[in-house]
Amino acid sequence: MYGEFLNFRGLQHSPVNEQGVIFLFGMVARELGFAVESVQAGYPDCDGKRRIASGRWERVRIEFEFQSRNFRIHGHDPTLCDLIVCWEHNWEECPLEVLELRKEISSLPS
Repeated sequence: MYGEFLNFRGLQHSPVNEQGVIFLFGMVARELGFAVESVQAGYPDCDGKRRIASGRWERVRIEFEFQSRNFRIHGHDPTLCDLIVCWEHNWEECPLEVLELRKEISSLPS
């Protein structure tokens, strides 16, 4: 199964699952101001840093989801995570910051 035609830096189709979100985030993390420290199978998925100013970084615990509301469906504890990175943000009452890759990549060169 394939997502919509995307043709973004060699990724021909948009993500259709969490693994696609992880792959795409890895492609653009640096441009979006993130440095990845580790990626693991357990919750949260990623330990990273986010650039907050020139030469200044903050730790950020990231959970990858295809859709943001999957975070709630999976029963994750929001106190153990700082950011949801997803393809589609579809959880209006989300208690965490959300980075929706679908919107973010539209401002990046393909």
